[in-house]
Formats: sequence, structure tokens, C-alpha cells
Amino acid sequence: MIIDSLKKESIKINDGDVFAIAQKIISKSEDRYLDISDISPSKEAIELSKKLAKEPNFIQAILNESKKVVRYRMGVLIVEHKLGFIHANAGIDRSNIDQEKDIVLLLPEDPDLSAKKLSESLSKHLKKNISVIITDTMGRPFRNGIVGFTIGSHNIECLIDERGNKDLYGNTLKFTQIAIADELAAASSLLMGQAAQKKPVVIISGYKFIQSNTSNAKTLIRSEEEDLFR
Repeated sequence: MIIDSLKKESIKINDGDVFAIAQKIISKSEDRYLDISDISPSKEAIELSKKLAKEPNFIQAILNESKKVVRYRMGVLIVEHKLGFIHANAGIDRSNIDQEKDIVLLLPEDPDLSAKKLSESLSKHLKKNISVIITDTMGRPFRNGIVGFTIGSHNIECLIDERGNKDLYGNTLKFTQIAIADELAAASSLLMGQAAQKKPVVIISGYKFIQSNTSNAKTLIRSEEEDLFR
């Protein structure tokens, strides 16, 4: 599908381009649909559903995809996803999918592996060295609105550590780490849109970064011991 679209639009691809791909089309292609009407809610799900004013089956689907509940209040359930992300509703989505049945869409089972397969396939077909990030959106503590972030990647160093380097005035940087993949995901999310724009793939050209097959999106996840909000 991506290759066909590139040919149709006559888009020029260069070595080092980054394909930012929306999580939703990855999940759809991997058949990550779930009919929540088939789920039997636990006692925990039923209790949470009363507090959150959400259906128990949906709450159980969230719990099934999560390691633990982090926070909740009316309408919002923040969990630690099995993949390690701190996410509202475990990233489970109902938007832009057929709602004739009680169907939801789960995150990819292994986003880094999905990104690796796409990166290798695109590189082979295009005969270019292609990097891939798989993007989703998330809310943030103390800030309104959602922003794009990376849940899976391949062939890109996601986190640049500037600690020990000097700033303009010769001061040693002590804490600065740059979430390169998340910055690119946020930029691409502006072009993708979040409603009916139908732009699930954004190609980023000309940005200079380190291509790495050993780094992936897991490097962006902060451990609970270092997290001030858990």
C-alpha cells in the first residue's frame, strides 16, 4: 500500500528518510481488532466502570492490556501498558473504525518489531536506507491537548544523550537528553491530523540523525524509579 502510493504520487525518496507511520494503520494491518462484547468483566472492572462511567467490558479490555492502573478519575483511566507506556485507556481506540459492532482497536503487539519489518521491506523495495517510526498520541501531565510520540522504531537513534557536552557558554550539560523520535513523531502528527485527514504516513527528509539498528522506542520509556509522577 505504501509503495503503491509513493509510485502514484511520484514521491522522491532519499537515503536516510524517515517514514512516520500512524499506529492505527499498523494495528489494522495486524488485525488487532477486539470485540469487547465477548469479554467477561472482572469485579475490578465493574467497580472501576462505576467510578469512571464507562462500560465494564471496555474497562476489562483496558486492564487486559495493562500491567497496572496508575491513575483514574471520571472518564479517564491512566495505566501502564504491557509495552511500558503510560497511556490513557491503554491506547485502545474507537475512532476511525467501523462501530456497527462493539469493536475496539488495540496497539500493535510489538511495535518495534513492526517498525523493523517495515524498515527492512521499504529499504529493500526502494533500494534506500529507510528508517521507520510508528506514532501514536498521548496527553501530558500539566498540559492540555495531545501530542504525537513514538511507540515503535527501527534504524534511528531515538534518544540523544547530550550529558557531558558543553553549551554555548562552555557549561557542562548535566541532564539534557533529546527524544529525537518523539520530536519527529510530534511534527509528523501535525500533518497526519487526528480526525478525517486520511494521512497516516508522513515522510521526513533532510533531517540529520544517527541511523542505528540497536536503538528502538523502548529507550524512550522512563523507569518507574525515575518517574516523578508514579
